[in-house]
Amino acid sequence: MALSSFILVIAAFCLVLLSFGVQAHTYLSNLSINGTRLPFGRCIRPLSASRRTFPVQDLSSPDLRCRTTDMSPSATDTCGILAGSTITVEWHHQGDQGEVISASHKGPCLVYMAPLESNGEGNVWFKIFEDGYDATNKQWCVDKLIKNGGKLGVVIPRDIRAGGYLLRTEIMALHNARDVGGMQDYANCAQLQVAGNGKKTPRGVAIPGVYKADDPGILINIYKKMEKYAIPGPPVLYKGE
Repeated sequence: MALSSFILVIAAFCLVLLSFGVQAHTYLSNLSINGTRLPFGRCIRPLSASRRTFPVQDLSSPDLRCRTTDMSPSATDTCGILAGSTITVEWHHQGDQGEVISASHKGPCLVYMAPLESNGEGNVWFKIFEDGYDATNKQWCVDKLIKNGGKLGVVIPRDIRAGGYLLRTEIMALHNARDVGGMQDYANCAQLQVAGNGKKTPRGVAIPGVYKADDPGILINIYKKMEKYAIPGPPVLYKGE
């Protein structure tokens, strides 16, 4: 092989390695309650630094709940919030600023809640927010999230029963979802103590269990023209508005 050809091959190989190295995965880094931003990681179930940005792709794994094998409520603080208030969840690739997620990782954003005492086990998760794909402007929730610096505001249901809850935030990256098992799931949980006079306790679903590998919103080629997108999981069962 000529030296010039060898140099070109090495350069191409380095570019491939570089593309993998800069691939921006993401995780829940911060919460803001009624506009007050909390310190990095406060009230968020912690992830080890070595696997913080790793996605879950096995839909039967318990890691799908909060992307951590440490599901101890004592692992973090519990933040107080009034029912009906807005909590802003914030994702980043590293630390609590800078890149949010790679622009190629297009997909929906979903938010669930479950009673804290359940620790996420059983049919306890109910969806309070979802945002998928807008065919009019061809924008995914991830596109909006990037434009907004990783921040997404969600209203805690107004009529929900007071008590402790897990808040499960989730991004589904669909750039490789045309193959079974290609969807990358980025879910993290925060711990909240919700105050208020509400009495409602919505019925929930199990995670893992709610998603199937061949669900139309999980096994999908996003590079084909789409008129609509079926957001995975149950509908938003309870908004409390």
